[in-house]
Amino acid sequence: MFGLGMSCYGNLTNASMAYLPYMPYNPFGITNFGGDIQIFPVENYQQSQIGIAFNQIAQMSGWPAGISSGYQTQPMLNPYAVIGQASSMAAMSFNQMGSQEINTALQAITAEKTKIQAQLQAKDLKAEDKTKLEEKLKQLEEYEKQINAIKTSGMDPQSAYLKANELKVEALNYIKTGQTTNQGAADESSSSSSSSSSSSSSSSSSDSSSQAEPKNFTSWVDAFHDATFKPGTDNETFNACCEEITKDDVVERMIQWNQSYPGESFMEVFMADANSSQKVKYGKHIQRALRDKAQELGIDLSNDPDYQAITKEMDSWFWIDNGVADHYNALIKKLAAKMGYQYDYKKYSMF
Repeated sequence: MFGLGMSCYGNLTNASMAYLPYMPYNPFGITNFGGDIQIFPVENYQQSQIGIAFNQIAQMSGWPAGISSGYQTQPMLNPYAVIGQASSMAAMSFNQMGSQEINTALQAITAEKTKIQAQLQAKDLKAEDKTKLEEKLKQLEEYEKQINAIKTSGMDPQSAYLKANELKVEALNYIKTGQTTNQGAADESSSSSSSSSSSSSSSSSSDSSSQAEPKNFTSWVDAFHDATFKPGTDNETFNACCEEITKDDVVERMIQWNQSYPGESFMEVFMADANSSQKVKYGKHIQRALRDKAQELGIDLSNDPDYQAITKEMDSWFWIDNGVADHYNALIKKLAAKMGYQYDYKKYSMF
């Protein structure tokens, strides 16, 4: 049986331990026989770069090459050497991916800073526009500082990659929309403007019951629908749609989805179509957008069972249960109610 989660308990085989770091990057099957859990590659794994590398590790470690295809053809001579080599390969991969995320973000920030600095030189620049440009420049410098700090943070390779990816997405979103979803990265100069806006937001929250319909995201909803309700998934459109989600519109987008395509919530479709890496990357992105919106609305999530369940699932190393969509939906419903919106959903029912 393929594609099962680790709902069956048992011990991982030694060969399975070697495959674990690579589950997000290649198709794998999972079985449970004889009280043990077996993880093994499927499709054209042997011809892939990682498959070839595992064959090399097996030979270097004294294991027969057949081990790397998921089948033990001879007694295992040195399992710890294989696991050690696999961990080393995983660290190398995460280091490379983390460096790529850091470089992409820093290049985009540098280009935007150059653009802003040129705009600040304009002779006919209004004082109001100058203030906005200076605030944006300061925010970009804050992102730049945080991203550079990853290099000397001492984080393990996986944590460094995930943090670099998070900051890259937020920085690129800020460059594109001028809005930041990272509460910790908000610069101190924005505190004065936030205090002035808090009074207006408090007054608007008191009128939440009479709020207008959510903003229109029909084109975004249709794009994500067409990318997922088809043979296979249009990953480019899938990723682009997820990256557009911010704290300022996450609830409205979810409501718009339900209005356009009732029956399956956005989060249910997301979990059903996302691959392993997309679940981690964009699942956390949506989680943080909801977290930041909750903070903005004055909702305390420190003891919220749905938010805790989401956090626990998103921090899972080996498997993300699609049923976590229910907890996302429950949290969305709480935020929507606070904003004066109606949000209904059906319990997760897909296999």
